[in-house]
Amino acid sequence: MTSDNSGNYLKKDLSVSMLAANFYSIPLVIIASLIILIPFFIIWGFTPFKSGFNNFSNLYLFIPAMFIGILFHEIIHALSWKYFGKMEWEKIKIGFQWKTITPYAHCKEPVKASVYRIGTLAPAIVLGFLPAFIAIILGDGWLFTFGFLFTVAAGGDFLILFLIRKVKPNELIEDHPSRAGCYVLENTSP
Repeated sequence: MTSDNSGNYLKKDLSVSMLAANFYSIPLVIIASLIILIPFFIIWGFTPFKSGFNNFSNLYLFIPAMFIGILFHEIIHALSWKYFGKMEWEKIKIGFQWKTITPYAHCKEPVKASVYRIGTLAPAIVLGFLPAFIAIILGDGWLFTFGFLFTVAAGGDFLILFLIRKVKPNELIEDHPSRAGCYVLENTSP
């Protein structure tokens, strides 16, 4: 723990390097993937998934879909934090860490843990789980593949949610500026 400049808070670091996040998130991605894979395969079998995956693997479709999806993933983080945290756009940054080939959205000021959780989970719901569940209903292999890939892409977000699982909803969280995770700000004033 470290003290911030004002001395009123202790910062508890709940973060890992971006590279480590890619590895630590693997078990969480497997669990999230099974949540959507099992129902799809039980209802529709493997053939629609294989067909959708084959269609999705066309580079002319795959590259733009992934690029746009990754961009929207970060925009959804930002929009969620802005809306639920009532933040100004100047307090949110979207970028790309070239060293680890990792896109990011960064909250520049502390927010309640409940807001941070919503903003962290929102892309997985909008781009991953929602398309996958619609695909489970419709039997659409392409849409399911898209949802599956963006569920996997949310692995770092699942890791962050795991790291902050014991943080109370009203506690303040400050997004870490360069690592996957955050600081929990513990008030030390009397």
